[in-house]
Parts: sequence; structure tokens; C-alpha cells
Amino acid sequence: MGTKSKSNSALLWSIVSIVIALGSIVYCFPHITGLASDGIARTTRTVTYFIQIIKGGTV
Repeated sequence: MGTKSKSNSALLWSIVSIVIALGSIVYCFPHITGLASDGIARTTRTVTYFIQIIKGGTV
């Protein structure tokens, strides 16, 4: 037993909100991937630094 909305405006606003959400994801995606790659590079440098300290090498 399904219920039907009395107006089509709810469907319209739902579609509009989905489009805005998708647009936001597409707009922010390059920035998010940039942050992730910077984080990986920073983590790699930190691990390398600590390995050098543990081995007793110069930093």
C-alpha cells in the first residue's frame, strides 16, 4: 500500500536537491583528490624520516 504525494512539487525539489548535491561533488572532486595525494606524499615523507631516525642516519 503506497502513498502518493498530493503535489508534484516534492518530486521537483527532490530532483533539484539531487542535482545540486551531484554538482557539489563534481565541483569539489579535484580538490578532494589533491588533498588525498598530498596526504599520501606527506605520510610517505614522515615514514621515511622516522625510518632514518630509527636507523641512526642523518636527517
